[in-house]
Amino acid sequence: MAVAAVAFLVIQKITDTLTQESIMHQKVMVDQLKRIKKDIERMKDYFLKNEYEQKTDVDKYLRHFYDVEDAIETYALRFARQRKRLGFLTNRTLFFKNFAACRNVSGKIIWLRKESKKLNRNLHREVEDASVNSKLTISTVRSISSSYDDEMMNGTVADQNQIEEEEQHNNRDIPHGLEDASVNSTLRIGTARAANSNDDEFLNGSVSHPNRIEEEDQHDLDIPHGVEDASVKSTLPIATTSAAAYSNDDEIMNGTFSHQNEMEEEARDVGTKLTVRTISEASVVADRLQSRLMYSYSYDEEELDIVGFKKDVPGLVRKLTEGSNLVVSIVGHKGSGKTTLARAVYGNRKIKEYFKSCAAWATICKDCNATVDLLRKLLKQLGDSKLDKDGPVTDEQKLKTRLFEWLKDKQYLIILDDFESSKLWDDLQTAFPIQGNRSKIVLITCDKAVATHASSQLHILEKLSDEDSWNLFLRKAGLKEGLEDLKQRTLEVCSCLPLNIILLGSLLSTKEERQSEWQKFLSSQANRGSLEGIIALSYNDLPVHLKLCLLYTVLFPKEFDIPVRRLQRLWLAEGFVERPHKSSSSETFFQEDVAKQYFDNLVKRSLIQVSKLTSDGWPKKCRVLGVLYDHLVSKTKVISLFHVHQKSDSCEVAGPFGVRRLVQYTDMKKWDPSQLKRLRSYLSFNIQYRDTPAKEVGSLLQDMIGNGLRLLRVLDLEGVYKPSLPENLGDFCNLRYLGLRWTFLDALPESVGQLHYLEALDIKHTFINSLPTFIWKLKHLKHLNANGIRLDLPSRHLCSSLPQLLTLWGFSVDDDTLLKDGLNSLVHLRELGITFHLSNSDGLLDWISNLTALETLRLRSNDMGRPSKLILKSLSSLKQLTHLNLLGNLPKLPEYGDFPQELKVLTLSASQLNDDPMPTLGKLPKLTVLRLLANSYLEKEMVCPQGGFKELRVLKLWMLKNLEQWAVKEGAMERLKELNIRCCDKLRMIPERLLRQRTFKELTLTNMPEEFRKQVEKTKFSRVSLTIKNYKFSPLPWEGADDSLDGEIPC
Repeated sequence: MAVAAVAFLVIQKITDTLTQESIMHQKVMVDQLKRIKKDIERMKDYFLKNEYEQKTDVDKYLRHFYDVEDAIETYALRFARQRKRLGFLTNRTLFFKNFAACRNVSGKIIWLRKESKKLNRNLHREVEDASVNSKLTISTVRSISSSYDDEMMNGTVADQNQIEEEEQHNNRDIPHGLEDASVNSTLRIGTARAANSNDDEFLNGSVSHPNRIEEEDQHDLDIPHGVEDASVKSTLPIATTSAAAYSNDDEIMNGTFSHQNEMEEEARDVGTKLTVRTISEASVVADRLQSRLMYSYSYDEEELDIVGFKKDVPGLVRKLTEGSNLVVSIVGHKGSGKTTLARAVYGNRKIKEYFKSCAAWATICKDCNATVDLLRKLLKQLGDSKLDKDGPVTDEQKLKTRLFEWLKDKQYLIILDDFESSKLWDDLQTAFPIQGNRSKIVLITCDKAVATHASSQLHILEKLSDEDSWNLFLRKAGLKEGLEDLKQRTLEVCSCLPLNIILLGSLLSTKEERQSEWQKFLSSQANRGSLEGIIALSYNDLPVHLKLCLLYTVLFPKEFDIPVRRLQRLWLAEGFVERPHKSSSSETFFQEDVAKQYFDNLVKRSLIQVSKLTSDGWPKKCRVLGVLYDHLVSKTKVISLFHVHQKSDSCEVAGPFGVRRLVQYTDMKKWDPSQLKRLRSYLSFNIQYRDTPAKEVGSLLQDMIGNGLRLLRVLDLEGVYKPSLPENLGDFCNLRYLGLRWTFLDALPESVGQLHYLEALDIKHTFINSLPTFIWKLKHLKHLNANGIRLDLPSRHLCSSLPQLLTLWGFSVDDDTLLKDGLNSLVHLRELGITFHLSNSDGLLDWISNLTALETLRLRSNDMGRPSKLILKSLSSLKQLTHLNLLGNLPKLPEYGDFPQELKVLTLSASQLNDDPMPTLGKLPKLTVLRLLANSYLEKEMVCPQGGFKELRVLKLWMLKNLEQWAVKEGAMERLKELNIRCCDKLRMIPERLLRQRTFKELTLTNMPEEFRKQVEKTKFSRVSLTIKNYKFSPLPWEGADDSLDGEIPC
């Protein structure tokens, strides 16, 4: 299966190469590529039909496939570089066919086809041998071989004479290099040198060139190193806003960095910028992110009840908040749900309130110094921004002392997952102060002896009952009833362990003939199915493309919450996603739609777990469960899918096929460039914890360019502080993904505009305020995320600008922005975030109304940093629009018929409405989330009409300072689950009808009057979780100071 996965990837790369405009004109190369693609497809099918990987030399086939991939991509890279230098001349087939390199690549591919044929024959013999040994019928072998023989007879496979003829014609003895052309006042094209460069140099693009373009000096960034949090007073010309009015979340004071970021983002979009004072908070925050995110999640109690954990949560919460033991251990079998339970408790509101912000979660790493690694993880999550100020601290005793001092006099919660060593506890325990303030350490372990050794209070996680097990199985299988005759056997195989049940039920849900499929499976199993066996079964049942996508998830750190956006775009950039089949319908499908289908399939099979949802229920973060992660890691090593660098003081040895994807967890002081000859992807999780840019990134990239190693497709530096990017970054002609989110960079190299195949550029949450002009000519660019950059479209060749762009986010337009023949050429947009300052916005709004594929729209009017008039036109034509965010003064709310009928999330800010919006908004049939933020409504009374808001789950009322009376009529908001009220100073009471509803579970009050809070506490039901917060907010730029809150700056 591993070989088949790699073969699939190579086929995808060949398919992509064949679709490149420049390659399509090279008939000789196209024919050869198509032939070798058929050969590899045949080999892939053999491996899929006949599982003989354990009986064959897997490395032999993998090396063959990787050689093909290297040859194809090296050819495409060189062609792109020649196109960059010679322009239109590279499109002349007869001209380029005279180049020695073209003939050489053709010869190389012919040779590879010959090798492919040999391997096919060898594989055919191995299949025959294996079939004899396993007593297969002779007809099976014949059916396998006949497909190949039939194609030979029909002429679909080139015979040996043809291969030899083509090989001779293309002169394989010609060297594998092509000198760079020197272009002066007259065009002079240098012929290839007749040197004997070896295949390895050719494959990796490392043949030296006498006329190599001079590399420019590396650009070192020397900019102030920090971002203050939203509560610090602004010192820049444009102040940090009160996140009170414009954020989507409100957990700043709990230390939840992701929420703070959202608030900062909203603040910035109003026309403000973040204050720069120190990077201490910002530089440490990325590693704290994991702990903070988990600490902020609210787990659905219904989901916990599904897996039988609902009864465990209150008991474990009591042990952590009322028990006297420092250590509490969660003990259970693998797959019993220990980590799931711990996460649910970690995100419990009572736990968050009890331990405040002094909490951390770490998973034990088995591949490195566990004690040192664990201590460093804890310090970083707890916020020690000075840990590596003078270089990485790796001395165990120093780390213990530092952690002890950090935790001293604090009431802390530490959760240690996958803890399986008594010795490790002996090494660690002196780092934790025992101070009688009810701090807690939670060990998650399968070994009861380890838990007992730690003198801990045990929480034993028992297996599920037969009834709970069966109900869970049916739910995951998508059945309400049935399979009763197989119930007892199913329970035996699953051993009543939640993970076994979930995986098997989810697997069954993908089958059409469920009764027969399940009967067949049960008959093949031993008395009890092992967890490892069930995981292997789930993995092996995957189509080959889903195997690759699932394996790719484990290059992220264990238990890491992966942004779904990031994961799917990386799949696309790596070439894992098939191109969509042409549809007869008028709807346009992109590879992004296919990637989403892949993700949904893996979630349905429970191989990927959604860890955080958006407010309207879409997946936002995901992860792979720890036990599944361990199983997949071993498979990635077989095919050298990626290499993890986690030892800063050594040069690690690459696998048998070189480093194809480099994942950096720590500093790279030493690295042999020769090991990066085949590097396709570079992802860094090495977050800087000191006030210095990550210059080693630039050094590594510059070394790669200098050594001719330019096959890079993915450069993902998300969260790395100010990585130093080389000015000639554009030499990575093959780059598809450039992820710079949260890097705080100040500028992009101009050469980024030369990345002709770039598909995704993410510079959100940086200080970059301009883009190279050539960006707008990148025909393959699909996703462009920025941070308030003026949309400066070029004045020429606009018709071909960004024809496939799907995401345009974080840009501003003004009267100088080209709308006609500029923005109008962007017709496929699905996500649009625009801030505008226009004397006449009709052209902009007409363009938006024609974006029929638009799913998310954020539209903000801005005049010198203040919201200005926002005159909307009908949006009813946007049939796909589900998310709408409007900031600006609305003279009038659009009529019901002018809203998109699929709208699920609506945010209004600074609308200054005088007419009650609720009668109109209550009619929207699918509205799930409604946010009425600062000054969106100015009057005293608000009435939710009878029967309105049928689907509303979340309501936020922020800074409606004139609101006094709020009424909810019968039948309105019957599904409301969460209510958040902030800074509504005059509001007298929450409608009692809402407080009585059984669906109503969460109420958050922020900066509300004391009398109001007391009244709510008296009237709310016990099932409603009440959170009370008091923040100190900076005023918005257009707000005056107000001393009404005892001298505090009001929201």
